[in-house]
Amino acid sequence: MEKKTYPKMSNPFKTMDKKAASSVIMLIFEVIVVILVIFITTSIAQSYGKSETIQKINAAEEFRMMLNTLTGVPGEATVFYPKNLSSFQIVLNSNNIIVSLKGEPENLWAVRSFSLPQGYTAQGVVQGEAKVCLEKKEKTLLLKKCS
Repeated sequence: MEKKTYPKMSNPFKTMDKKAASSVIMLIFEVIVVILVIFITTSIAQSYGKSETIQKINAAEEFRMMLNTLTGVPGEATVFYPKNLSSFQIVLNSNNIIVSLKGEPENLWAVRSFSLPQGYTAQGVVQGEAKVCLEKKEKTLLLKKCS
């Protein structure tokens, strides 16, 4: 008796397995890339948020808002700035507020301009003080060290 040989048939599921495997690998690769991009973006944002440049800009903007608020408050008032400013020098005049590091070049200063109501003046210089206050006495706004 002779053995019958049949032609080999290709397995249709074999190509499906390759396609499924490659799409799973691509999906895993895409997820890894997305996670990596999110991690890098978060790291950059955190380091940027902690930088002294951002701290200077935020302090100048917060002082500007505090000055605007104090001009609208009747009577005398004192406002304490809640963050440590010991590494900065702050200069206040009737037109703007300047926040800078000690000995820093002028092009790196954080400067914020504001307009005071007629008759109001603003003045003060603070260097290397951790606690800083804004004080309103009549129509004068003073930047000074808190006691």
